[in-house]
This record gives sequence, structure tokens and C-alpha cells, in this order.
Amino acid sequence: MSDPKHDFFIGWADTPKADRRFFLGTGLALMAGTAATAAGLAASQAPVGPGTWNQGDVRAFAGTITAEPYPMLRTRDLTGAPQTVLLSCLGKCGVAAQIGALEGRSVIVDGSAIRRGAHAMIAVSEALDWVREDPAATPDPALAFPTPEPVLDAVTLRGEILDSKCWFGAMRPAEGKVHKACAALCIRGGLPPAFIARTPQGDASLLIMTDQLTRHGEDLLPFVADPVEITGRALRAGNLLYLDAPTTALKRV
Repeated sequence: MSDPKHDFFIGWADTPKADRRFFLGTGLALMAGTAATAAGLAASQAPVGPGTWNQGDVRAFAGTITAEPYPMLRTRDLTGAPQTVLLSCLGKCGVAAQIGALEGRSVIVDGSAIRRGAHAMIAVSEALDWVREDPAATPDPALAFPTPEPVLDAVTLRGEILDSKCWFGAMRPAEGKVHKACAALCIRGGLPPAFIARTPQGDASLLIMTDQLTRHGEDLLPFVADPVEITGRALRAGNLLYLDAPTTALKRV
């Protein structure tokens, strides 16, 4: 005869005390283990970066414009000091074709600023007449684009090719394999490619990529987001650093 005091599972009856204790302990352990695993995985991920972009903050920026080697504006309107900022459309495309006869002239550009530290880009308001000559501008020699000056005539760097717009703050994360397809689309669309060079200590520097100080084409695309090594010239033009090298100087590591 069965003992009525002995725990036995019956579907329609109350769960025995021993089973309740087991389920409670197991459930709490699973929850704690899941939380610890999630925290460990999150901590192991690379930081997504501090870039910011408020697309609703559309402003007018005054300065001098150029399309070479990439669309850029030389302006005082971000920091008060002369600064060269890159230009892009709101999406994955460049705006060189729209500059045309305004090359080297004083203009007003409507757009929103994408910023990461000392780096900046203006995403222009394409729905508007986003660039127009500034008839009220007075000559300001500080807004002439600086001539690139050599920093190192031959330097070998290891790092990654990415698109400058996303890295500045348009998307996070903006590097690594998870961003490979996006970076390739941005560079194919005409956005300035950049090289993020890393030291063994983890320090990083961003250089805008050129070939004989002209823009790169789609020949860079097979190397985007892969660990690569490149040998070329490092140059400085005001607040911008350039890495001047042909695609043939690239190799995977």
C-alpha cells in the first residue's frame, strides 16, 4: 500500500515540496548563469565608439568648399577655429558631383554634423539647395585649404580600411566584420575611405586614404574590414591626416 505522506507527482494535484524546491533552485541558477554569460559576452566586445549624429540639428555652415581629393568644407563654425570637415549625403554616397563650379569658393552648406572627437563630417540636406555661394563672405586666408605636408615619407601600418562617415558616428559599431558590407557600400558610393591604424598597445589613429593625393576607387573594396598592412606616405593637411598609397601597397595579415 502506498504511503500518503510520500511525495508523488500527480498532474492535477499540488506539486510536491521537493519538486518545488528543485524547480525554484534550478530556475534561479539558470537566470543567474544567463545573466553572467550575457555580461561576460558584452564585456568582451570592442567599444562601439563615441561618435554622435543628430540628424535633426540642421545648420548652415560657412566656409570654403572643394571636391578634391574628397568633398570637404573649410570652416570655423564647429569649433571657432579653422577646421577641415568632410562632406557626404544623408545616405551612402558622396557629393563631389554637386560641387562643380563652386570649387574653391566661399559657400554656405546646410546639413547636420557627424562628430567623433576631433573628427567631423557634415551630412548635407539633399532636399534643400544645400550648397550655395556666400555673397557676403569676406576673404579669410585661414579658410584656404592647407597644402598636405609630409609627416613620414615611408611608413608601414597595420589596421583596417573603413568608411569615414560611419566611423565618425553615423553607425555603431563602424568597424570589423560586422560592418564589412556597410563599409563597402559606403566606399562604393563615394564616401572617403579611411585607414584605422592600431599599435600593439591598442592606440588608434585615423588617416584618410588617397592615391597620389587623389581619391581611391572601388579597387579598395576587396580589402575593406580585413586586417591589412600598407606601406605609404603619411601627410598632414591642417587637422587631417592622409595615408597616400596605391592599392598595390596593401596586403592581408
